[in-house]
Amino acid sequence: MSASVRRAATAVALAVSAALLTGGVAQAEAIWVLPGVDLGAVLTPTVQLPTQLLAPVVALLAG
Repeated sequence: MSASVRRAATAVALAVSAALLTGGVAQAEAIWVLPGVDLGAVLTPTVQLPTQLLAPVVALLAG
């Protein structure tokens, strides 16, 4: 695997990890990575992801 592909894969893995780690934040409007770098607009759609993924489990447990 070339170095550029490895770097791109690392960048994608870091972005996905950041999205998953910040996914549980309630109504995240601004997620600051560095001063002046806001990922809120990118990560806002993922805020409800844990709730949506667990909805079938909650439905089964609720009866």
